[in-house]
Amino acid sequence: MASILKNQIIKHLSKFVKNLSPDKINLSTLRGEGYLTNLELDDKILTDLLELPNWLTLNHARCNRVSIRIPWTKLKSVPIVLHLDEVHVSMGTTSELREQTSTSKPSQYTTTGSKYGFSDKVVDGITVNVNALIINFKSPDSKT
Repeated sequence: MASILKNQIIKHLSKFVKNLSPDKINLSTLRGEGYLTNLELDDKILTDLLELPNWLTLNHARCNRVSIRIPWTKLKSVPIVLHLDEVHVSMGTTSELREQTSTSKPSQYTTTGSKYGFSDKVVDGITVNVNALIINFKSPDSKT
């Protein structure tokens, strides 16, 4: 059962996380709890999702730990909770403007393309808590 869930997690998160493997995922399926460690986030996807200006680049993003709590028996009334411990982001300005990716549609990151159903409601209700967001910002003129 756990391996099936891990494969589903990898299937969906691999869009946003680089080098995701089953050994980074720890699950307790019956309790509805789990965590992932040392995630390297896909900077191109995040840049696209955040709709950053074309003079700003997201060079690197990682998270040391993500924990999740899924209330299996109360999904209609209690949200899924994601807790990100530390998110480290490296950003900078660029003298060459990157191409604007206006063709991206939110639907390309969703799991369903049909009617708005129960799973869509559950995903829309997810609560995300971030303990610390550390941003290292560099410009082309900076020495460090």
